[in-house]
Amino acid sequence: MNRKHLCAMIALTLSAGVVSAQDYDNRWYFAPTVGVSHNDNERYVDSDDTEFGSIGMGRFISENSSLDLSLDYTGRNLGSQFHYVGNYDSFGLTVALRHYFTDWSWRPYVKVGLGLSQAHATDQALGYSYDDNTNAVFDAGMGFGHDFNDNIAMRTELVYRYDMDDDTIPGQDHFGDWLLTTGLTIKLGERSAPSRARSSDPAEEPAMPSERVEPVNAADCSTMDDDNDGVNNCDDKCPTSAAGEAVGADGCAAAIVIDLRGVNFAFDRSELTAESTAILNQAVDVLNRYPALKVEVAGHTDSVGSDAYNQGLSERRARTVYDFLTRKGISADRLSGPNGYGEGKPIDTNDTSEGRARNRRTELVK
Repeated sequence: MNRKHLCAMIALTLSAGVVSAQDYDNRWYFAPTVGVSHNDNERYVDSDDTEFGSIGMGRFISENSSLDLSLDYTGRNLGSQFHYVGNYDSFGLTVALRHYFTDWSWRPYVKVGLGLSQAHATDQALGYSYDDNTNAVFDAGMGFGHDFNDNIAMRTELVYRYDMDDDTIPGQDHFGDWLLTTGLTIKLGERSAPSRARSSDPAEEPAMPSERVEPVNAADCSTMDDDNDGVNNCDDKCPTSAAGEAVGADGCAAAIVIDLRGVNFAFDRSELTAESTAILNQAVDVLNRYPALKVEVAGHTDSVGSDAYNQGLSERRARTVYDFLTRKGISADRLSGPNGYGEGKPIDTNDTSEGRARNRRTELVK
C-alpha cells in the first residue's frame, strides 16, 4: 500500500472517555446551591423549614466521582412557642464526595461529607448568646445530576446532616437535619482538546508522504499503475483492483479497522461533544475518498456492569456513530449494523483502567 492509502487507514478511536492520561473532564467548577433545611425539633426554632444556601468549588477526580469544598449558611429564628426569642444561625465548611452511577440523562449519585459547623445563637428573652460554637458535622444522602451542556450542569439532592452541637441549646445534645437543595456546577476554562487522531498500533503509524519521483523510463513497471490503486505494476499482485478500493502493499484488498480514537460522548452519554464531531468528520472524509469501502459500525464496552447493560450500551454507542455518518451523506448501503458486542470482544485487559479505556470503543470494520 502506498503512503496516501496508509494515511486513509489512520486509526480514529471512540471510547467512553478521553484516551490520554485521564478519561474524564477534570476541569474545576463553581457550585452555587440554594434549598431548605428541615430542622431537628430539638433546635427549638419557629419553623421546621428554613433557608439554606452554599457556594463551593470542586472537580471530578475520576470518571464517576467528584470532590467539593463548600461553605454553607442556615438561617433560623428561635421559637417563641418554646419561650425563646432571637436568631440561631449556622455556617458550615464541608468536604463532600459524590459517586455517580449509570449513563442516564439524569445521573443518580450518592454523597458523603464531613466538616465543621459554627453556630451563633442569641436569645433576647433569656439574655444569653453563644458565639463561635464550632462542632463536627457529617453528611450522607443521594441526588441526581444533569448536564445542560459541556459547561453547565444541575444537581438536586437530599442529604441528612448530623450536627454534634451540644452547647447552643441548653440541655440538648446533637441534632439531625434534612437538607433539600438544588444548584448548578459551572465549569471553568476550556476542556482539554482530545488526542490527535493516530494509528491504533504505534508500529503502523504512517510516515508523511515524500515528493513523488518523476519517472525515468516510461516503460518501467515501477512507474506504472494500470488499475490506479496506488501500487505500481511491479509490486501489484492484484492488477485488476476495483477503482476506489482500499488495498494493501501488494495491491490486494486489505482488511481495515477504522478506530475512532479521541471521540468522546458528553457526560449524559447520549450526545457527542464538539471535539468528537470534528474527529468523526475525518472518518467521513476517509469514507468519501474511498467510495468502494464498506464498513460495519461496531460498539464495544469494558467489563464493568452487567452483560445486559453493557450490550445495550454498546448498541447505543454504535447507533450514535451510525446516525452521524448517514446524516453526513454516507449511504446506508455502505454501512452494516449498527452492531453492539457488549464486553465480548476486548482488545486489552479489563483489570486496569487503561485496559478498560481501550476496550470502551466504537469501530468501523471492513
